[in-house]
Amino acid sequence: MSKENKNAERRVEQRFDAQLPLEIGGADFKIATATKNISPSGIYCQVDRFVPVMTKLGLNITIPLLENNKKIEKKFNCQAVVVRIQPESEIDTSNGYQLGLFFVDIKDEDKQVINHYLRHAFFAGNN
Repeated sequence: MSKENKNAERRVEQRFDAQLPLEIGGADFKIATATKNISPSGIYCQVDRFVPVMTKLGLNITIPLLENNKKIEKKFNCQAVVVRIQPESEIDTSNGYQLGLFFVDIKDEDKQVINHYLRHAFFAGNN
């Protein structure tokens, strides 16, 4: 496999830049942060601790929506697995760690909330 093919984009769904409130929980920690971008299949965020690849995490996500000309917030829980972390090893860093999280247990209705948000954010020019 060529280096180009090895590093080719594997994402099927487009990501959108968005800073949405996010709480990440593991077996012995909780982190309050925000998404950097989101897609219907996962999120990208920054955290202040190293979380190994393939760690399963609980997420609490808040999505702002406009329904009947009223701003509302939809909050939901789901699970995701760490598929990428930068830097790739635990080091002393003040810049934090960039996590790529893939949803592994998310209700269809919650995925629809994300899709609804992304469609409206895209067409409103908020991407």
